[in-house]
Amino acid sequence: MLSAQTAEPEWLRQGLSFTDVETFNGTHIKYTLHQVGSIDEFTINVSMTGSTVAEKAVNHLRSHLNVVLGLKDKVQSFYETYADPSEPLSSTFSRLRGLRLMRATNLFESLIFSILSQNNSVRQMNRTARLLMQHYGTRVAFPDGSSHHLFPTPEALAKCEARQLRSKTSMGYRAKSVVGVSRMVCRNEIRLDELAMCSYDEAFGVLLDLPGVGPKVADCFLLYGLGKREAAPVDVWIHRIVSKLYFKGKKITRLAAGRFLRERFGNWAGYAQLYLFDYARRGPVSSKAKAGRS
Repeated sequence: MLSAQTAEPEWLRQGLSFTDVETFNGTHIKYTLHQVGSIDEFTINVSMTGSTVAEKAVNHLRSHLNVVLGLKDKVQSFYETYADPSEPLSSTFSRLRGLRLMRATNLFESLIFSILSQNNSVRQMNRTARLLMQHYGTRVAFPDGSSHHLFPTPEALAKCEARQLRSKTSMGYRAKSVVGVSRMVCRNEIRLDELAMCSYDEAFGVLLDLPGVGPKVADCFLLYGLGKREAAPVDVWIHRIVSKLYFKGKKITRLAAGRFLRERFGNWAGYAQLYLFDYARRGPVSSKAKAGRS
């Protein structure tokens, strides 16, 4: 939840609990999670509320959380595969043990949030996303007296003008891309669900044709949205840590860094990126980079 590596706005945090809202078959469900137990043997306690909380909704939520929290990912195999001390990645395992990729299930939300992450700090992109939801998302009320704004639909954002979005959400130049992509989705010029059936290279190429989507944004969506774990988004942190740990500080391009991660770690490239990102933010290179996900 706190890895700064997600494809949707951060969930509401209260102490050690986290709350979010999802819609299942037209029913809005608010749920709160709290983890207990050890890193390797844990239980996630879930409480939920909605206008109708039936057994079917409970089953939907269970499946949803398995995907979003990566609970089926065999992270122990990841640790064992790269446990050799000569592998720099292995030095991150003791501190980050248990960290899993957090995925989104709303592909449109994931793509828009990935666009907002470009050259942006974690705090600012989450603030922008919340303003976007507040101004353009449907407000849902719950039996406990609380309310929540859903992420806007493509139709809602397609009606906007870029200038309007900039003034209400402070998303800056990204507004033009958000409006452009929303209109393309509405016109079926791109089908996000169909990208899941494409190879990494095919999907990557399609995404680069979208307004405002470069290699880093495309990889963010491919990894956190579509769950293509060979994708490895390269921002300022990953660029510098890959150069430092694997190329002895030699200057390499971001495209080369991403290609290196895919070739070295294969289907675990996304996980390698996740762990190296934390290492870079907390390690010796962190003082050389600005806080953000540019």
